[in-house]
Amino acid sequence: MSLNLDNVTVTVPDGLAERTILDRVSLSVEPGEIVALTGASGSGKSTLLAVAALLMVPQTGRITVAGTNASEAGDKQRTALRRHHIGVIYQSANLFPSLTAREQLHLTAHVGGHLDSAARQRADELLDHVGLTSRAGARPAELSGGERQRVGIARALMGRPSVLLADEPTAALDSERGEAIIALLAEQAEAAGAATMVVTHVPEQLHATRTLSIADGRVSELMAARG
Repeated sequence: MSLNLDNVTVTVPDGLAERTILDRVSLSVEPGEIVALTGASGSGKSTLLAVAALLMVPQTGRITVAGTNASEAGDKQRTALRRHHIGVIYQSANLFPSLTAREQLHLTAHVGGHLDSAARQRADELLDHVGLTSRAGARPAELSGGERQRVGIARALMGRPSVLLADEPTAALDSERGEAIIALLAEQAEAAGAATMVVTHVPEQLHATRTLSIADGRVSELMAARG
């Protein structure tokens, strides 16, 4: 299912006035599509991702996730939409230090209310897809930065999200590991058929369907479909 933002505006207090972070932003990401989002520091990229992830409520506009108008949803329904339809990959993997790689994925299934044998099998399959079968029993402190990010990708896919969002997932990695993570993310997102948006400074590594740029709170398209 697609992700749609329609006429979304976000403002924040700025002294006695207000500052506009997102200015009537409209965009759509279709199932299986991978969209890169670029922009200067402070341009509103992370705010846009937070709105799309239903972690922030805009002052105006509508966000539609999995066919549901989240703008009219209450807190419980928004939480349920995030839990069942949205996967998020952060700049740092944000893993629980006491849990193994496999247990990070099990926790996601548990929170979603379905930690059964099928979910355990899916966790192992996802870890295999990201090349971590031999590291499934390792805790974050025992994993490299690239390995932790791969766990983060697998965890985000655990709930079969219809929307996948990533906020500069390679920011803490060197260029070689960053390229590998971006390639893996694109491969897994496309295979899952998720509507995917990735904040990145290197859109060319993502081989995105489209590249969007944000500046002064407005979003514009930089590159059309890939060949």
